[in-house]
Amino acid sequence: MITKGNFLLLEPSEFKGWLDKQKITRNINKLQVHHTASPNYTTRQMVNGIAQQDVWKCLEGMRTYHLSLGWSGTGQNITVLEDGRIAISLDRDLNKTPAGIKGANTGALCVEIVGNFDTGGDKMTEAQRQAVLHLYACLTLKLGLAIDSTHIVYHAWYTDSGVWLGDYKKGESSKTCPGTNFFGAGNTKAAAEKSFFPAVKAEFERIKNGGAEPMTAEETKQMNELKNKVEAQDKWIEAQKAKDSMECPTWAQAAYEYYKDYMADKTGSYDFWRQLVISYRKEKGIKVK
Repeated sequence: MITKGNFLLLEPSEFKGWLDKQKITRNINKLQVHHTASPNYTTRQMVNGIAQQDVWKCLEGMRTYHLSLGWSGTGQNITVLEDGRIAISLDRDLNKTPAGIKGANTGALCVEIVGNFDTGGDKMTEAQRQAVLHLYACLTLKLGLAIDSTHIVYHAWYTDSGVWLGDYKKGESSKTCPGTNFFGAGNTKAAAEKSFFPAVKAEFERIKNGGAEPMTAEETKQMNELKNKVEAQDKWIEAQKAKDSMECPTWAQAAYEYYKDYMADKTGSYDFWRQLVISYRKEKGIKVK
């Protein structure tokens, strides 16, 4: 948990404990879902799932832009970063109405998820995905909200003036936010009910049943490194298995043709084919320079 400038930065594992201690003095009956579009994974200079841009520069950059629009501070109450860390806007705390959806912010809490999740855009990291689910599950638990399209709303379900459409309607919706490929399903009500809401509900139940807290960013990084290492080892093992019984490779074809009358089939290990080629070269007087 780190405070710097206008933001408090939390590990996912710290969020619920922090939230439990917060005193909510205003009525919050809706949780908005947004993607930032910009900044995104490209502007954040992502390398192997890790942003190279300084996190504080990213957060303060958004705030500076929002101030340039004439807003009183950062537009969102909460930001979820690519590595799963959660940033609380100190100048737009939970008790302050956000500037998330023009004309529809009263009673709402605004969450921005860093990235561009339109089709062809960013593919959400697993750490960010898990943090998003944990965040909304914790918020619904804290605020006593149902996990449905009445209480968790996509920006795309509103017009430019904040009129409620109840679904994404191309040409009428203010934006595609949180993305036409959000959570791999899209930004429609049907997509939310199919992919996002069930995943939030599962996390909600996990928390209620006393499940372990989410991993820290460092633990997630270590897990991903271990996963990549295991996958690389599996590929190596499969490659070795393939070498144990392989069809005659092109580089051993001449040797096979020479000895095929003495062989039962055209398969053998890599070492077998290598030895056959050596024997063939010796038989034919072919020396390798």
